Amino acid sequence: MKDIQIGIPCGYNSKHYTNFLLGSIRKTISSVDRVQILLGQSKPDVNVQYTIDNNPDFDIEVIQGFSSDIGSLGHGKCIDALLEGMSLEYGMIVDCDVAFLEKNWDVKLIEELRDNKVIIGAGTEEKHHHYYNFPFTIMSLFKTAALKEVEISFMPSTENGVLVEKILSEEDAHIFGRNVGDKIKLDTAWQLPVKLKPMGYKGVTLPLLSPRNNDKNIKFLESDMRGDEHQLNGAPIFTHIGRSQGRNFHSDINVIKWREKVLQWLNI
Repeated sequence: MKDIQIGIPCGYNSKHYTNFLLGSIRKTISSVDRVQILLGQSKPDVNVQYTIDNNPDFDIEVIQGFSSDIGSLGHGKCIDALLEGMSLEYGMIVDCDVAFLEKNWDVKLIEELRDNKVIIGAGTEEKHHHYYNFPFTIMSLFKTAALKEVEISFMPSTENGVLVEKILSEEDAHIFGRNVGDKIKLDTAWQLPVKLKPMGYKGVTLPLLSPRNNDKNIKFLESDMRGDEHQLNGAPIFTHIGRSQGRNFHSDINVIKWREKVLQWLNI
């Protein structure tokens, strides 16, 4: 019985990354039969048919999230369309340039969503301009009803086409997980902590570990590799290479190292 819908925003240059992501899901999820894949087509000419043709064992639906906007605005509109199309108990938003690493990750993540914990997912870097210590949309799995109850939108807040910057008061700092006086940008997904926390809902954050930060607890990535890994209880759940629109899946040296390590890790 299906109970998870996995929403993947698909933009230019995404088809090979998305196909690779689905390959890692197939290898690691407890059962392919429990998921429906929602491909968010951000532009009419974004190729999603390639993914459908190469993954006949998945139940795949295309969600049209068309927008003339680029960057965060277009990305946010596509994710909003994906969330609107979700109706099962659990939803998930995941970037196309992610690969899952841990067997039965779906079971392990859902086990964390108890009581008032309604979302689990990727942590951000403390030095970044996003909120901190609350799940972010690189990969987030959630109770669908909770996000719809508070009417989450993943759109960034902009003025005259520029991301709104906010200097945090004491109340804001608690919501955004940062210090009083910090300046953040209200980028994609900023509403998650703003709307969920005041309702008493909590999130479980999977820490971001990366060689660029000289993190000592890395288990998947090697010191000369790009990308991040996110762990739960010390186990790498997934890895994110990032910058897929500008990195050729087949020829970029950093992507080659990353995907070869994923295949080695999964014994494919």
